[in-house]
Amino acid sequence: MTKIDSQDLWRRIQENDDLNAFQILHASYYPKLCDFVFSYLKEKESCEEVVSDVFVSIWQKRKELLNIRNIQSYLYTCSKNQSIDLIRKNAIRIQSDTNCFEIEIADIDTNLLTPLEMKEFREHLQEAINELPPQCQLIFKMLINDQLSYKEIAEIMNLSRKTVEAQITIAYKKLTLILKKIYLASFFIFLFFFF
Repeated sequence: MTKIDSQDLWRRIQENDDLNAFQILHASYYPKLCDFVFSYLKEKESCEEVVSDVFVSIWQKRKELLNIRNIQSYLYTCSKNQSIDLIRKNAIRIQSDTNCFEIEIADIDTNLLTPLEMKEFREHLQEAINELPPQCQLIFKMLINDQLSYKEIAEIMNLSRKTVEAQITIAYKKLTLILKKIYLASFFIFLFFFF
């Protein structure tokens, strides 16, 4: 399906509440989005749930989403963001050829923190990431958000793999120190392992 067709379907959905157009859009993108989300979640059932939630959300908010110029990009972006949110909610697992880092945020939502405290924790985590040196921050985001391997990051950044590994190590150490100062390790678990 071309971009123009997708946009026409989206226009019909928004302007006419066209359920048929929505079903065509869903049928066209659902399998592709499930494959895309699988690259993040590695679990078919979770992928289907995330993509279904995205479609339910755009149908429910169709009258509010007025500035979408490219529905395909919007669907992929929403799917990616929902996947990342799901990963963060449970745990973030990152694997590379020789290293495995695990940041485990315990089931804070229900056991340790109220929703407001969880929101504050996420804000503190983002602030901590923003305090990293620019290159370190960029490499860390490529690893976490884009799920790139050390080798891929090294090629993109024109750096050696060892430099990338060193920057990731610095990022984890700094984030651990910053977050421990804020939470004194009583509200969360922030672990990193080197294998």
